[in-house]
Amino acid sequence: MAKEDRLCAAFSCEATLNIAKRPEILSNMREAFFTTIFCGIETPDPVALRAMRKDHNMAVPIMEAIQTLNSFGMEVVSGIILGLDTDKPETGQHLLEFIDASQIPLLTINLLQALPQTPLWDRLKRENRLIEDEGRDSNVDFLLPYEDVVTTWRACMGVANQPDKLLQALRISDSRNLSAPDPAAAVAAAGIVAEYQARPDHAPQYFWKVGILGDYKLEFWKFALRRLARGEIEHLISSILVAII
Repeated sequence: MAKEDRLCAAFSCEATLNIAKRPEILSNMREAFFTTIFCGIETPDPVALRAMRKDHNMAVPIMEAIQTLNSFGMEVVSGIILGLDTDKPETGQHLLEFIDASQIPLLTINLLQALPQTPLWDRLKRENRLIEDEGRDSNVDFLLPYEDVVTTWRACMGVANQPDKLLQALRISDSRNLSAPDPAAAVAAAGIVAEYQARPDHAPQYFWKVGILGDYKLEFWKFALRRLARGEIEHLISSILVAII
């Protein structure tokens, strides 16, 4: 199959981290051209994972599992939760250290939310820890002070989503010699590329804002030149938009 045809048929999926124990599945996924895999890591803290009954996330050490998935040509996109009962004042700093070490390009950091008809909802209801207040960012009465948890959450999002950090992680992704589009394209490309195709005149504005005016322009050009050399214009445009939005 020609590379151009394969790029048009790239796939993404969601799985638990213990898929790293199945190299035969990962090999078939690579052959089928899966490029991105969403894993609900939730937290890198093993104590918290046990409390959440997420033991499958520890079937393989988390960092080892991420590296295994990367080695099969797939980037990991992750979900992280703050506000767990096991969180401590230093949890935010530990999370940022994990993000730096794992070099996951794209992740979501969410506050714990209790959804109706779930074991978490039932437990918190019994403990009188559900709060109905639309002004709050979570309906959970955390064990740590609410404002402390929210401040940590916002700080972690601010650091993790800095454009220079994102572009650096995407550039490291390139250095792994993956045969896949970057994860920014896999997650957001559909709407982004449609906008770019509808208004190609916007492209120079993106390059000007990021490549000339941006505080992270050096990191951008390190990333962009490789994309340009490979003719991956749409993937580059999607990455620019993810970095500046």
